Amino acid sequence: MTRGALMGDATSLLEKWLSASEFLVIGKKVSRVDSLEKALGKALFTEDYYIDYFLGNALYVKQVLSTHPHARLKSISLPEHLRSKDVKLFTARDIPGENQVGYALPDQPLLAEGKVRYHGEVVALVASMDMDEALRAVEEIRVEYEPLPYILDPLEAMNRNDILIHEEAGSNIAFKTRVRRGDVEEGFSRAHVIVENEYRLHHQEHAYLETEAALAIPGIEGGVTIIGGLQYPHLGQRIVARVLGLPLSKVKIVAPYIGGGFGGKDDEGPLTCAKAALVAYLTGKPALLIYSREESIKVHPKREAAIIRYKSGADADGRLTAIDVTIIHDTGAYANRGPFILWRATMHASGPYVVPNARVDGYAVYTNKVYQGSFRGFGNLSIQFAVERQMDQLAERLGLDPVEFRLRNIVREGSYTITGQLLDHSVGVADALVKVANACRWRERRREIEEFNKHSERIKKGIGVAVAWHGISTSRGVPDWSNAYVKIEQDGSVTLYTGIVEIGQGSPSSAHVQIVCELLGVTPDRVRVVYGTTDAPDAGATHASRGSSIGGIGVYVAASKLRERLSELASRVLGVSAEDLVFADNKVYSRSNPGKQISLRDLVKEAIARGIELSATGYFFLPKGRFDDTVGQGFAYPAYSYIVVVSEVEVDTLTGVVRVTRVYPGLAAGRIINPQQVEGQIEGAVAQGVGYALMEKLVFNDNGEVLNTNLTDYVIPTIKDVPEIAEPVYVEDLFKYGPFGAKGVGEMALIPMPASIANAVSHALGVNVTRTPLTPEEVLRLIGRL
Repeated sequence: MTRGALMGDATSLLEKWLSASEFLVIGKKVSRVDSLEKALGKALFTEDYYIDYFLGNALYVKQVLSTHPHARLKSISLPEHLRSKDVKLFTARDIPGENQVGYALPDQPLLAEGKVRYHGEVVALVASMDMDEALRAVEEIRVEYEPLPYILDPLEAMNRNDILIHEEAGSNIAFKTRVRRGDVEEGFSRAHVIVENEYRLHHQEHAYLETEAALAIPGIEGGVTIIGGLQYPHLGQRIVARVLGLPLSKVKIVAPYIGGGFGGKDDEGPLTCAKAALVAYLTGKPALLIYSREESIKVHPKREAAIIRYKSGADADGRLTAIDVTIIHDTGAYANRGPFILWRATMHASGPYVVPNARVDGYAVYTNKVYQGSFRGFGNLSIQFAVERQMDQLAERLGLDPVEFRLRNIVREGSYTITGQLLDHSVGVADALVKVANACRWRERRREIEEFNKHSERIKKGIGVAVAWHGISTSRGVPDWSNAYVKIEQDGSVTLYTGIVEIGQGSPSSAHVQIVCELLGVTPDRVRVVYGTTDAPDAGATHASRGSSIGGIGVYVAASKLRERLSELASRVLGVSAEDLVFADNKVYSRSNPGKQISLRDLVKEAIARGIELSATGYFFLPKGRFDDTVGQGFAYPAYSYIVVVSEVEVDTLTGVVRVTRVYPGLAAGRIINPQQVEGQIEGAVAQGVGYALMEKLVFNDNGEVLNTNLTDYVIPTIKDVPEIAEPVYVEDLFKYGPFGAKGVGEMALIPMPASIANAVSHALGVNVTRTPLTPEEVLRLIGRL
């Protein structure tokens, strides 16, 4: 059967339940199947496996980090007294396979080779059965450097060729993007108002509770098994195999429970696994690598720092006429996913608005700093900040209410994006904006706040709205697929295999379970999920808000195949039509005559007796269109999720402290499979957005060294900083390729949060906010008190 025929079968299965109006578990607040295990402290994380099974019997691995931002590596050696204590040293020359782990570009070694490119780059590994000896070795290892000139400013790096971070590239510009639509000059000539600003946004640290960790165990026939914190086991498998020079079949990856990812463990997780695997493979002994908090902050990629120059115009009727945007990302020492991050920022540069004329240029620029990488909101948070600040200023110049101005320009079904892509379905953002505005009493609250500010000298209040969109799945024509395996056991219970990882969001332990329960009628307690392992089918990465949506399609297709087989059998056994059957509570019965029923256990026995297969693979290859990178036109994403956030703030003009008091979120993200889980995602995203907007900032010294490498000096929100969050508003704009119409939700609320806060602060103080974070010092500078 051709791929087209297979996809046609899968598509028809997806369409079958898209218009259903009643569900048993979909859309319900169902507890996750792993809740009790986590609540009781029985859930095992990577370090727990080491403590429970390998303590005293595994090598403890530590990393030797560069003390220079740019230097040639002359030599690395271990003092004799450490060699006598059986401390082992591993450098690039010990790698049996390929010392290349670059993601978008082949520019990054696992262990520095030839030269180092940022302060904190890993130059070697040391290992010992004695943890103290390994820690001592890191301090005493001899590394000889020849310092080189370095560049920390991306604007300087763009214009210099005498200092190159990567000589072979011939430039410090790692990657460029562009969009060209319509006639920008003509568009600005029709504008009644034009607003132009330069925005500066900062690096952000992931600060996950569990730092990076991997436990590698040598196996039979020269293979290796790695238990590690990562977001895509099959990517980890490919990188480990490449570094060790092994076939994929000899590398097994298992992602246990993970204490937070946010994208950071999508990038660094596979490298952590590869370093632990290298030591285990070369020594034949189990090896554990756990980053200290300081190592984690120094080594792993960060949210990109961005400089965005944004010019936009609107006519007298309040319609956008043109945008002209330049995006510069501080990519750091290695490209990593920087080209994809920049690409997403470029294609989202209009925000969720109709813009007939657009010119957008993007630059990913190498510098001698820790490199950028995946972070919740992936390239979109900074550009949506600029978009939403522009929208507020345009509205003010036109004398229009900020919500009304947005509604005049918002994308709707039938609109075209700046890449020329038709939004032919699943566009519920206008509805969401209206509903959130109603929920927060937008117009009344603005009037009340403005009246308050007339009579309050020290404390000023503000309210701000921000709207964002986020492309679901991977971009352009980049292949994306979903895959899962479902089997019904002889007692009617179900085992599900998926490569999707649990990083706190609950995709495999909640949404995937609910999909199986809805289609097969089993209760959640009778579903076992095997997830996050290379023994399961490759379901793609747990990133890009695709875990429950795209990742769940394979689960849906596999379970649907089994439902079709069992429906046909139950129809014959019970003597009723398949359309009359209900699968629920571990049984199948007639809707019109409930007395006609059979337990799922007995139906399975009947299926076995008749030779009906009780396992199925669900594979779906996501349809995509063409894209022309030369002009930035064509198919960008299969669908978009949309988020609206309104924030209320209080600003102390004496101290400069900003407090977010209340947040009103709204989602247009297709079918909401589990409202309880979605609320958890929104709450976490709001907290992370507050941190980014108000307090989190990496501080670098003149050598590019990160100075605040702990959670005392790198400040993140506490529970006292989290505002009251109103009940979310949902608009279920169904996605035709999502399971039951679901789209992604995990990143959504974070993306517009900083802009919403900035717009509220601007409303409170009457200032133009163009920089993040809004620390007390920055606020005092804005109001002229510093």
